Amino acid sequence: MLFKGYVDVEIKGVQAEQMLDYLVRQDIPFYNLRRADGNTLKLTMKYRDAFFLKKVRKQFGCKITFQNRGGLPHLYSRRKKWAPIAIGILLSILLLFVVSNMIWKVEITGGSPEVRYKVEQLIDELGLKKGNFIQQAESISLIEMEIMNKIEHVSYVGIKKSGSSFHINIQEYKDTKHNQSKIPSDLVAKKAGTINDIYVTRGRPLVRVNDFVKKGDVLVTGFLADEGNVYTYSEGTILAEVWYNINATIDLQKERLKLVNEPVNKYSISIRKWEFFDGNNKEQRLLMEVKKPFYFLKWELPFAIYKKYYYDEKKLINEINDEQLMIDAIENQLKRKLGQSIELDYYKILHQKRDNDKVNIKLFVKLIADLRVLYYLY
Repeated sequence: MLFKGYVDVEIKGVQAEQMLDYLVRQDIPFYNLRRADGNTLKLTMKYRDAFFLKKVRKQFGCKITFQNRGGLPHLYSRRKKWAPIAIGILLSILLLFVVSNMIWKVEITGGSPEVRYKVEQLIDELGLKKGNFIQQAESISLIEMEIMNKIEHVSYVGIKKSGSSFHINIQEYKDTKHNQSKIPSDLVAKKAGTINDIYVTRGRPLVRVNDFVKKGDVLVTGFLADEGNVYTYSEGTILAEVWYNINATIDLQKERLKLVNEPVNKYSISIRKWEFFDGNNKEQRLLMEVKKPFYFLKWELPFAIYKKYYYDEKKLINEINDEQLMIDAIENQLKRKLGQSIELDYYKILHQKRDNDKVNIKLFVKLIADLRVLYYLY
């Protein structure tokens, strides 16, 4: 009855029962028949059949009253009243949906103006710019990886999404620079280690190769006692073996993606657990997939676009060493944090736990790193 519509009818008259007999003979269905009083009957019938009553009511001298109406035909007949309101509501919802999925603000903080400019240019290429749809931008993790790989001197990048805004925090690696002001100074150890190589251009070295030093020990002094208590600035490079215990999480999908020059990008649409338009074939291997959900205001909707990265399995992939990928990723992270001059000399994996392509790893590493830090004498 919802789709065909219904109407409650009140028939009042001396020949009300004869009128019902006539409806039966004409194959006009009705139900929920009940007597309101001596000459009044109430019933429910299809919305389209109610118009037939108007033709026969004079024949039996009855008064017809239409009461409750319902169903789609009734709503359609009243469309002039509700259609403008419904269209307005739908357009408002559509506008809110579009607005919720657009990027309205991209803020970059930290780092030098030059680095921030380079980051802005790079994220524009990756789709993260004001006015774009959120789904046009690469995933946050991929954007972070691209910034770390392509922009020098960036030691850390963090991207936080807040509604339709993105906040990018940049930190630069500040290497130990030469003392341009020529202020008397020492070079001291910033970490314990064993001296591996010494190259001093100014000052007096106090350590030799294979010496073990602790954090804070003076490596090169600016006090030249042999020249009559003269003070000068210290300059040079002190390389040492240093040791670290590292806990890290490595995404092997991203690391594999770095080895592929031209991955094949394909898109699919998912609604909860169902996926549509997935054009994969057996000759291609899935490297990584990125979920791009849709939003309504602050809520994530149950449907999304998936961007998938494939590569022809005949050309590569089988030769990839996952352990080497993890070590290379960790070495790159250490270079970003400690400086590009470090060299990974030895490592030992203590523990690893793998969840699909995410690996939580604990390892011991020995690095050859620059140990010096500048300390002014006064």
